[in-house]
Amino acid sequence: MDPVAKPWYILEDEKRPGEHLTLTAGDTKYVLAWTQEAAAAAFVLGNPAARGLVPSKLDTPALKATFLEAARRLGATHVLFDYQPGLHQAPAAPIEALEQALTPSDPQRKDPT
Repeated sequence: MDPVAKPWYILEDEKRPGEHLTLTAGDTKYVLAWTQEAAAAAFVLGNPAARGLVPSKLDTPALKATFLEAARRLGATHVLFDYQPGLHQAPAAPIEALEQALTPSDPQRKDPT
């Protein structure tokens, strides 16, 4: 999976811009993103704590880079893609690797997941 090539959908609260969902497992703090809008919406429906959040599409390198910077400021070190509670696997990528993959000067970009 190459998440850099796909649009990302993040959950936002229009009343509190800049806040994002995070998940901590062990010593790693993740910020959540989905590669399909329907999956992000399903997460909201299945999680009472996420009610009121709406999926927002990040479809340019600049929007993704801004999201990654916000995630860093929240203390996240990784992005967890397509997470759904009850499923045992979701691909994760270090924020640093995603930032490098978003840099247009790298023609040999590697899949960060």
